Amino acid sequence: MTGVVVVTVVLFSLLIGGADYALGYAVKPIYVQNASTSTTSTPVPASTATPSATATPSPSASASS
Repeated sequence: MTGVVVVTVVLFSLLIGGADYALGYAVKPIYVQNASTSTTSTPVPASTATPSATATPSPSASASS
C-alpha cells in the first residue's frame, strides 16, 4: 500500500511540475511583451464620471389589524 502512495505522489508531482513548466513557458511571451510596451505607453487617466442616482419614494407598508 505504501508503494502505491509513493508512486502516486511521484506521478502527480511530475504531472503538476510539467504543467507548471509548460504554462510558464506559454505565458512568458505575454509578460515580456507587456513589460516592453508598458514603458513606452502613457498611463490612461481614470474615469471622472460621477454616479447620479435619484431615489424614488416608495409607498410605506401599513400594518393591517
